[in-house]
Amino acid sequence: MRKLYSFLFFGLLSMVSFSQGTSNLIVFSEDGLKFYLILNGIRQNDVPVTNVKVIDLNQPYYSAKIIFEDTKQPILEKKYLPVTDAEGKGALEVTYKIKKNNKQVNVLRYFSQVPIAQAAPVPQDVQVYHYNVTPMPEISTTVVTQQTTVTSNSVSATNINSNIGTNATNTNVSVNMGGIGINMNVNVNDPNIQTNSSSTSYTTSTTSTSSSNNIYTNNNTAVQNNTTSSANCDMAYAMNSTSFSTAKQTITKQSFEDTKLTTVKQILKSNCLNSAQIKDIMLLFSFEENRLEVAKLAHNRCVDKNNYFLLNDAFQFESSVEELNNSIK
Repeated sequence: MRKLYSFLFFGLLSMVSFSQGTSNLIVFSEDGLKFYLILNGIRQNDVPVTNVKVIDLNQPYYSAKIIFEDTKQPILEKKYLPVTDAEGKGALEVTYKIKKNNKQVNVLRYFSQVPIAQAAPVPQDVQVYHYNVTPMPEISTTVVTQQTTVTSNSVSATNINSNIGTNATNTNVSVNMGGIGINMNVNVNDPNIQTNSSSTSYTTSTTSTSSSNNIYTNNNTAVQNNTTSSANCDMAYAMNSTSFSTAKQTITKQSFEDTKLTTVKQILKSNCLNSAQIKDIMLLFSFEENRLEVAKLAHNRCVDKNNYFLLNDAFQFESSVEELNNSIK
């Protein structure tokens, strides 16, 4: 009997340990766009949906890709999508949303997280999938590209024939441009002019398209992939301690990390910070992805970029340090 109890105890312990070691991921589209979710190169949902939940994720990070059913929408990629908090305090149900940024381009943003035990029941309209490791057939996609073309609208030769008489010159000008004919007769009273000449003129219209930084075009308007950087804060003064303390309190009061990140952007628009202050702000975020985003955004607003290496201690993974270094070169 004792052996039976021991067996049941260890079996139950194993089940608890397994459940604590797996997380859930929810991704939904704010605008109702249907999409496929790819994790570590493997598609998770067999049909495009607007809201998907993947369970039994046993890794802290995944490489994620969003492919939309509407092939005009650009593909979204996240090389490091966290499904646990930075401190690794246990299994979570983490939610991300697909939304439009201020340039009206789709982005994938952190939305919320709760412990697995506190996760709400799954709504009927949400598709639930166990983490899939079996490759599915490839999705046929259309890449939105643009070609730069230069077209020339040629103008036929303008013939100027002058028949000079003793007292007058009769000049006939005939122009044919794009199928439109123009005839003009000019009388010139000058006995000293004798001319027979022809000339050709050309006009060129140029159609230019997007550069390599353009990722999406709607109604022939290019939307840039790179954001406009703020003014550089080199040789400027950082926020004083009182103002910085107020700024930190404002960030901390926000309930969601997405809102915290928006608050940080507002602060950076009109203030300069030093490396230590930027690191303090990074530590207000639980997810490493958001800490990395703060570090990238704040670089141009830093007054002592030579000390930017101090931010490395705020990261848990070396890959984040490498990504930051590559982005600020």
